[in-house]
Amino acid sequence: MSKFELHRRNFLKSCLSKSVAGAGAYASLSSLGMMNAFAQTSGDYKALVCLFLFGGNDSYNMLIPTSNSAYNQYSDAREGLAIPRADILRASARGSDGNDYGFHPSMEGVRTLFNQGNLSVVGNVGALVAPTSKTDYENGRVPLPPRLFSHNDQQDFWHSLKTDVPQPRGWAGRMADAMVDANRNSRLSMNISMSGRNLFQVGDNTSPYAMSSSGIVPMGGLNRSSRNAQEQRRIEAFDAMMKNSYDNIYANEFAKVKSRSEMLSTFVGDALSSARAFTTPLPAENGIAQSLSTVAKMIDSRSTLNMNRQIFFVGVGGWDTHSDQLSRQQGLLKSLSDALKYFYDLTVEMRLQDQITTFTAADFGRTLGSNGSGSDHGWGGHQLVMGGAVDGKKIFGEMPELVIGGAQDSGRGRLIPTTSIDQYAATLASWYGLSASDIADIFPNLGNFSNVNLGFV
Repeated sequence: MSKFELHRRNFLKSCLSKSVAGAGAYASLSSLGMMNAFAQTSGDYKALVCLFLFGGNDSYNMLIPTSNSAYNQYSDAREGLAIPRADILRASARGSDGNDYGFHPSMEGVRTLFNQGNLSVVGNVGALVAPTSKTDYENGRVPLPPRLFSHNDQQDFWHSLKTDVPQPRGWAGRMADAMVDANRNSRLSMNISMSGRNLFQVGDNTSPYAMSSSGIVPMGGLNRSSRNAQEQRRIEAFDAMMKNSYDNIYANEFAKVKSRSEMLSTFVGDALSSARAFTTPLPAENGIAQSLSTVAKMIDSRSTLNMNRQIFFVGVGGWDTHSDQLSRQQGLLKSLSDALKYFYDLTVEMRLQDQITTFTAADFGRTLGSNGSGSDHGWGGHQLVMGGAVDGKKIFGEMPELVIGGAQDSGRGRLIPTTSIDQYAATLASWYGLSASDIADIFPNLGNFSNVNLGFV
């Protein structure tokens, strides 16, 4: 690729990001790439919904051992962060270590979903390039993800899984590139973000279409429904500029992007207006549930939008609990749990529960030990996977020993993951419909692990 072409593409992506901030949209760039031969029938719909917990969830207080000796180890390691055993929500959950587990006392919705067989836990997932033991880590015998325990770097690794490229692309973006033909008749990107631009959904030929938690945000400064004469003159001037032909290639491309952004806003807005009014009650003052409500409306509009495959991204902030963790997690985990239960009930209402899989992710887990009133940046952590297709009521993966200085402690209670993000993501991708060869290409570290499909979905 020439330097000119590289600069042109970078400029277009920059224009796309900035120009549609008011419109709330990032157009798909799928037309720039070659069409994949992936074929779908009109009734073959699947969606993945990622809830990314920005800051790093302390999942050792989300899923807690209830067996006597295991709880005592947990309580000793957690010090003042331990949840009283009597308060843990018991569940029919047994880990690979033979211990029974329950959920945080604020997670009644998740406990219900688990016991009904519609949710499972994947234990001790984290950033790995290859299987890593404590001895491997201490002696530098295996490659490691870049800059462990850093928010930005670990978010980027979760999203891209690549460490050695100058412009990484996200694994959801690479999935959309590979399956672009699944939505061949749609004007909309396969990847939809409720939380702005993100690396996770950016591919070589794909960018996320961004929305707000409540839907479409009209393009700033334009109100086409207004009858005000001055506003109409502004719209006419804008339309003239967008239709004009310029000598500058950047100006022409910028005009095309702006026009496409407005077109997509109208297209998606009209589709959303035709979505059903759900009867499942929305949890009050729950931002996660509000975003998932919009996701459900987009899914319900799939026929109008000509979508057979969709990947949604919902970013959830506030999980960096260095202080006041017990109080803060009470609200964080309740909001997450209530939103997951609400969204699953919406999928049932749409009769699509078997075709939608929702999963959590986070920067990293947190330290097993306390810093006084909270926990610090860690490594491995537990994740939740929900949906009718999930092999529910189980804990997948190898559960860690909750012991400071134990066999999986890399230092300061930062437990080394026993399941890689590549394995976790590749399992989801297989359910989504990617071929084995595409999965091998999309997940760069997967070949270093013997188990490429964890079987939870």
